[in-house]
Amino acid sequence: MILFYVILLIVIVLLVWRINHPGDLRLNRKYLARFLKDQQGRGPVQLQTSKLPLDRPADAPEDRAYYHIEAEFADASKRSVLAQIVYPLEELQKERERRNRPGNEDPNILQSMASQLQSTFQVGVPEDPYKDLTMEEKITAAKVAEVNQEVEHLRMLSLYCDIFPRLIAHDEQRLITITEPVGQQRFDDLWQELDEASRRSLLVQLAEELALLHIRGEDLAALLPPGPSLSATSMRESIGAALENGLELAATTIQQAQAAADPICAIANLEKGLRLANASPRGFFVHDGRVRSCLWGGLRRDLSALDLVELICDPALGLTAQQEEDLLTVYLDKLQQDLESEAERITLVQLRRLVIYFQLVLIGHLAVFERSPQAARSKNPLGIKHWPTSSLSQVANKVLVHLQTDEELGDLYDILAPTLQALVK
Repeated sequence: MILFYVILLIVIVLLVWRINHPGDLRLNRKYLARFLKDQQGRGPVQLQTSKLPLDRPADAPEDRAYYHIEAEFADASKRSVLAQIVYPLEELQKERERRNRPGNEDPNILQSMASQLQSTFQVGVPEDPYKDLTMEEKITAAKVAEVNQEVEHLRMLSLYCDIFPRLIAHDEQRLITITEPVGQQRFDDLWQELDEASRRSLLVQLAEELALLHIRGEDLAALLPPGPSLSATSMRESIGAALENGLELAATTIQQAQAAADPICAIANLEKGLRLANASPRGFFVHDGRVRSCLWGGLRRDLSALDLVELICDPALGLTAQQEEDLLTVYLDKLQQDLESEAERITLVQLRRLVIYFQLVLIGHLAVFERSPQAARSKNPLGIKHWPTSSLSQVANKVLVHLQTDEELGDLYDILAPTLQALVK
């Protein structure tokens, strides 16, 4: 009986320790002492570990985890770092669990039984018992190569701008990457606590850092594999879908609007460059007054300015049309300081049209959501944290303002104004 209580006490202590130390067990003092030392060359004596609140879909496999680590040393010095841990087989395991769920059996029971009988009596070469192991080895090898490439990208990115943390060490065997800290507080969470002056300061800083990344990251962008990117056709189709499904306009009206939106779709012909995996306010963290991203993986080639547009058009920030315009100017001014010729410069008009495109598509999603049964049960539109219930009205109002500023889009304004004005409350 005494042994039972001793075991129970140990279990409780371990649970309490695990709750207070939510990181991967490999992130211990002995391991981190390889990379973190005080002036006497000694490792940390105490660690405080917290998992970063990443913006991740609920059903997505958590193949990467990020931890903020506070290390304290014997000489009373302290140091903060970020640890990224990649779990190469997480996606495969998630897929196996999905296939093994009770609801995923073959609906045709007789056909399933026949297949089992056929496989039982089939004569031939038996299935390789190590097939799953071979698959796991291949997936792991591919993931190691992918992560190694991302680490090399991070080394290059640190030369261009301060938007990503500086690399400290990378453990290829364990797929653990140690960098300078990005902070524990997500940008969209901190935004709710700031005054207007502090908000503008952070946004100006981030807009300028994005400009530096975009213009100086051209060499890296050329190394990225080709993938889906913005095109005139895809923009026209996205606008059409927003007007049909979201605003429920007639087919002839949609065709007229798409034709009037040709100046917007022409932006897709601009030269493609480096684009972040997540440039929304949920993709950044704040540390010591600096805004940084820990998502150096997943970079792609696309229209670079979409990073800025994705950031400033997010309803969580609640910016006005004029505030968006001001930040476009900040970005453009910084961008032009490093550009070599006038011909390469993206214009303020083009940036504004990119904002109009993004917000029209966003209106489509918000309008569809407001008519859905989930709208009454959800605290935030589309279930996105910090998005106000008035998001649709606010975005519609900003599109009207931006359209009125562009003379070439006068026809588009005339077509959409009655419907958009009805959304403004």
